[in-house]
Amino acid sequence: MISRTGLTFIVCFAVILVHTNITLAGGGTRSIATAGREAYVAPDSAEGIADLVNDESRTSGWNSWFTEWPSDVRHYAYEIESTEDLNRLISKLAAIQADLREIRLSYRKEPTGLGFMTKLPGDNGIPVMFSLGHQPTIDQWFERTRKPFGVLEFTGTPVAVPPTLTLFVQNEAIDLQKLKIPDGISITIGYVPTLFHDSKTTLEEAIKSEDAQSLEDQKLKMMKQNLDEPGLVALEKIEAYLKARKDKAN
Repeated sequence: MISRTGLTFIVCFAVILVHTNITLAGGGTRSIATAGREAYVAPDSAEGIADLVNDESRTSGWNSWFTEWPSDVRHYAYEIESTEDLNRLISKLAAIQADLREIRLSYRKEPTGLGFMTKLPGDNGIPVMFSLGHQPTIDQWFERTRKPFGVLEFTGTPVAVPPTLTLFVQNEAIDLQKLKIPDGISITIGYVPTLFHDSKTTLEEAIKSEDAQSLEDQKLKMMKQNLDEPGLVALEKIEAYLKARKDKAN
């Protein structure tokens, strides 16, 4: 299944571009971590997050910010040499004391954009990203900003991005067949989460009311039509892996 977060992000941003003079807004990227140095982790973060954020394989970290948004999502990059290294990160994800923890399997070679303003250089070769939002920041933002840009209408407080590892399956260090993913972790096809886990907008509610499986099938079909050969091979590998997991569970 493809996470709906990416679709929501694209739709919301498109609405903003159409209805807002983007030149009047501001944004940028904060560097929040560098290789070899311990990164700051908010004291109210869930138990286990600091251990993953400051794993020895973590390199850089970024926070993309944009005016009128909570800009709470933080992203961290990791260097790994093998799936064994990746399984160590997955075990740390599993240890985080949170209601929801996710793994996203991306058919892409590497991450590119990380929000409204953040673009990573090409050929960065990053195989794994860890992302998470901060619900208290969103709660405070929502109390004062019920209708950002005067366009988006919310049905409730948006839900923060949960602790999420995104794996870029084209990377040679990642072998899906050797992954050790404990029960309790959600696994989907998807890209790095960049906005909210659940936006709770009237637009998103309308999307949810549609036939979910039909929408997923349509997105997969469209995706495959536009992929290059490496991307298509990676996506088919991911689909086969998820189907095998589902069959085994049943």
